[in-house]
Amino acid sequence: MQHAILKTAAAVGILGLGLAACSGSGSGGSSGGGGTAAGKPLVIESTSVTTPSQNFNPYVQSGTGYSAQATGLIYEPLYIFNVMDPTQPPIPVLASGQPTWSNGGRTLTVPIRSGVRWSDGKPFTASDVAFTYNLIRKNPSLYTASAPLVSGATATSPTSVTLTFSSAQYANLFLIGQVYIVPQHVWGSVGNPVTYTDPNPVGTGPYQLATYSSHGFLLKRNPRYRDAGAVRVPEVDFPFYASNANLVPPIASGAIDWAGSNLGPGLKSTYLAKSPHNTTWDGASPYFAANNVVTLWFNVTRAPLNDPAVRRAISYGIDRQQLAVQGESGYEAPATSSSGLLLPIDNSYLAPGLGSDLPATGSAAKVAAILSGDGYAKVGGKWEKNGKKISFSITDPTAYNDYYVDDQLIASQLNKLGFDVTVAGNGSPTAWQADFNNGNFDATIHWSNQGPNPFYYYENWLNDAFTAPIGSPAAGDNGRFKSAAAQAALAKFAGSDSRATQKAAITSLEQIMSTQVPMAPLLYGAAWSEISTRSYTGWPTSSDAYMTPVPNSPYLEQVVLHLKPAA
Repeated sequence: MQHAILKTAAAVGILGLGLAACSGSGSGGSSGGGGTAAGKPLVIESTSVTTPSQNFNPYVQSGTGYSAQATGLIYEPLYIFNVMDPTQPPIPVLASGQPTWSNGGRTLTVPIRSGVRWSDGKPFTASDVAFTYNLIRKNPSLYTASAPLVSGATATSPTSVTLTFSSAQYANLFLIGQVYIVPQHVWGSVGNPVTYTDPNPVGTGPYQLATYSSHGFLLKRNPRYRDAGAVRVPEVDFPFYASNANLVPPIASGAIDWAGSNLGPGLKSTYLAKSPHNTTWDGASPYFAANNVVTLWFNVTRAPLNDPAVRRAISYGIDRQQLAVQGESGYEAPATSSSGLLLPIDNSYLAPGLGSDLPATGSAAKVAAILSGDGYAKVGGKWEKNGKKISFSITDPTAYNDYYVDDQLIASQLNKLGFDVTVAGNGSPTAWQADFNNGNFDATIHWSNQGPNPFYYYENWLNDAFTAPIGSPAAGDNGRFKSAAAQAALAKFAGSDSRATQKAAITSLEQIMSTQVPMAPLLYGAAWSEISTRSYTGWPTSSDAYMTPVPNSPYLEQVVLHLKPAA
């Protein structure tokens, strides 16, 4: 199953059983136009598009441009971040350099590129940037990635914009800087930007819409792009597939140049062995880069999961190696640290003693020691206290076949150790997500947010400002965990631009994760990416990690601009 992670907001492509026909062009399935072998359309398939329409509104998740991940080639943000390298500074896109914080992190000044034009030929200035942030402030439902809303945005000159906030936002440049900038001369006359379909988008990116049909859409080079020489891919093709389950043949054959799918077990034989041009991040297991932490979330409002000792015991009872091999086909490595950090990417934040404290195959002795110390005793082979067993269920959609297998493995592992665990498959991912948001679960497996440092997933896991009463949808902290120490550490990180202060805050959050276990780290989640080098070279790899390898916006712009035709 494919888990496509977008910025810090997670989105998932649901896999079905069929494969919709694409246009059947002779050059890689192009949906609108051909090309020579040395400059053929680059074919990208990130996720299935089940209800396509000519909607390229960059903020609407149901829009075709957004769901196909094409937005980042048409519209551009101020900055793009390389989440594979937390030490790398933000990459200026429409900004001309690094931003400056002032007023205790409540004011952000950004230098803006000069000489940029929109694809319709109109000049781009800082006024467009200020307009965009004020547009979102007035229509907060436009942007769903939890970016803090500005109090105000002002263009102080054609090449400088000042953004103001009601509180310190040092921690949130990742979210602030990746807002897509839209042209004021177009969007200023839009009646309702939330429902606007933007059928013929005007952007500053390297590509613009060429053709659109029921089979897909084609992007062509934007002739007014500021660095035309950097655009060596003439066209980018996004064919429509109603589902992803049968993507193996077109991906393996090279008809799709860049995909973001879990192709299921046997990747070596079904994909890598089919052509020397077929590649992944690494040539051996786990094959894919890791860009998120997969955890077992606990609903801490429900007994016995409201007991931190029980949650710790559960975590130590899990055989993560079995999950990695059997549940995830060897594509996701077992988590090694109770801190919740994504290792080895986050090694610079790792607190002493937490680097490899989770035994790969679990520890029955550790489970027994924790539960005995918490007043539990085995009765009839099951852990009990005050006549009550440690009983709970794990719920995930059966359509998420890897997670559903993981659920069953965890239940089997824990039941052998004296727990009473059942698995409840939820057939509808939509219903499951609603239950997860509303707190209607005991335990569930879920991927994490992603970002250039650990703050972004800790905030989603632990910030009770995002939670809600049981029965109401939460925007984060879905397990309803409350900790004054966690809130203080999150505020400490967000309120300082000092690396030392921020690292100390992360250390505090690591200790809370390790001792309180609001969720148990399971796996380092794969950044699904299959790449054919037959037509283009210059792709990111583990040895040249200049950008995350997934075909997701906004990251794909940097990748496509690195590509050049093969021989």
